[in-house]
Amino acid sequence: MKFRAAFASTILLALCVGASGQQPSAPNPSVTFQSEVNYVDVDAIVTNEQGEFVGNLSKEDFELREDGKLQKIDMFSTVDIPMVRPARFAPLGRPILNDVRSNHETFGGRVYVIVLDDQNISPMRTAQTKKQAREFVLNYLGANDVAAVTYTSGRTDAVQEFTNEPQLLLAAIDKFTGLRLRAATLDVVDRYYQDLAEANNLKPDSASDGADSGNDNSAELPSLTTVSDVNANDFVRSYRALGVLRTLEDISDYLMTVRGRRKAVLMFSEGIDYPTADLFGTSRVSDVQGAMQDVVTAAARADVNFFTIDPRGLVGMDTSFVEMRSTSVEDNLAPGGNGAMNVPPAALLAQMRLSQDSLRTLAEETGGLAAVNRNSASSAFDQIVKANSQYYVLGYYPPSHPRDGRFHNITLRVKRAGLKVSARKGYASPRGKTPEEKQRDEQARLAREAKKGGANNTSPPLRDVMNGPMQLSGLAFSVQAAPFKGTGKEASVALAIELDGSTLQFAQQNGVATDTVELSFFSLSAQGKPQPGTRTELRLRLQPEGVRRARVAGIRANPRIQLAPGRYQIRVGALEAATGRLGSVFYDIIVPDFSKANWPLT
Repeated sequence: MKFRAAFASTILLALCVGASGQQPSAPNPSVTFQSEVNYVDVDAIVTNEQGEFVGNLSKEDFELREDGKLQKIDMFSTVDIPMVRPARFAPLGRPILNDVRSNHETFGGRVYVIVLDDQNISPMRTAQTKKQAREFVLNYLGANDVAAVTYTSGRTDAVQEFTNEPQLLLAAIDKFTGLRLRAATLDVVDRYYQDLAEANNLKPDSASDGADSGNDNSAELPSLTTVSDVNANDFVRSYRALGVLRTLEDISDYLMTVRGRRKAVLMFSEGIDYPTADLFGTSRVSDVQGAMQDVVTAAARADVNFFTIDPRGLVGMDTSFVEMRSTSVEDNLAPGGNGAMNVPPAALLAQMRLSQDSLRTLAEETGGLAAVNRNSASSAFDQIVKANSQYYVLGYYPPSHPRDGRFHNITLRVKRAGLKVSARKGYASPRGKTPEEKQRDEQARLAREAKKGGANNTSPPLRDVMNGPMQLSGLAFSVQAAPFKGTGKEASVALAIELDGSTLQFAQQNGVATDTVELSFFSLSAQGKPQPGTRTELRLRLQPEGVRRARVAGIRANPRIQLAPGRYQIRVGALEAATGRLGSVFYDIIVPDFSKANWPLT
């Protein structure tokens, strides 16, 4: 990748800038996450007997214990996030898209992850699920909020990283298709009819010569009520269930570095398609139960709340029931006609309630809400926004614990009578190496790569910021990107990276103001694959007049990168050497295929 940058102030004043650039050939490292417990933050919702939020409490009104021992509350704040409606283009009634992204304002909104559980939603409810998810984005996502979209099937072509642009979220939602297997009870019914057909074929022909051979070769007709519930697809269902739960655990781990905010996972799902309560009828129930506990533990460790939304609405005539009733086999084979079908509807309803129980467990064990047996999700969305708008954040430094992964219980209570508090239930101690050991290992690895050539020398602190789930305020700057026709199939994407000069901390050396800013950027493809990145240093050497103008107009870098057609998120990070201040901006962009259109400009 060629880094073509011209450094100048935004008012075209020539500044004396020394730039040291690199053109690495290796892609940026895989995303890594912090997992250390420097302090524990606990978000708490306090309500009165009428269920209304109580917002006039102080730190002294709370008592916090870890593993039964009283802890000192070191940090305390009240969060009250207003709902800011997105600006809309009046003639079309749609949101206004902003082509400039910046981190000038500290993030102060709500954090949502929309999980579309395509593994556990019937294809027949694809449209209903998309409708509900779109409703949340269009009517309940504030302009000051951020959200991401992901799928439990592992598909990467529809994933959307954190953004506050509704159109990007809607585009990801519109790609949803339900992939749930048909109800396990229907497989049992199929087995019943297969056994019934085999039994009928084994019966002696009643129209034979009538001679009684003395041998009764007739087979006893099977009963639907005695057919084993062990499903032929048990392995497939358990494999899918474990995959979904691992995805939910990974989401919680991914959100661990987002501090000081409630993190809401909105999971649209019909529930885990596996009988987790049947200890003997299924082969891997203990594995699925253990994975469910791992999800709850990870959510507690990262302070994540699950809000589960069942798109089936009120429990009634489920599509599985309709499918079962539409068969004509029962009329041809089953003795007594429809009488043999008295059990399956009850079994289907029991299976539906069992799947809903998994949704309730995820929500209740993580301090969220389960929206089941509702024909409208609007009231649930109101509750979700309310729960993530007003709450308290308490922080404390935990006692020293071994790095053994042990779970530590947190108990929070309010000293005032008549109040109810909802908060996280605990966290797990980290395992493995300490942060210092990890940093030494990373530096050693980078040193080995540098000897081979083509290594990206982005400093570890800046690398961590760029690999985080959300952009970071601190060192303030803005980013604008625009694709142009390039050579071959790749487009040339022009970047405008503008540092806020009023915040830079210049040092004086012989009458010259000096400062050094490390600048690094790379792009993530729609599949989440990091593309080759670029790192450079802006070595600023300015005369007094240059400093004055830089304070007013800022410092701009104009690199170009080559990208193939597709959807990307460009991640830009900056680090001021003198102060250690960091900042990052994430920019979503769609690079068109200029070779397929009539572009007269070259």
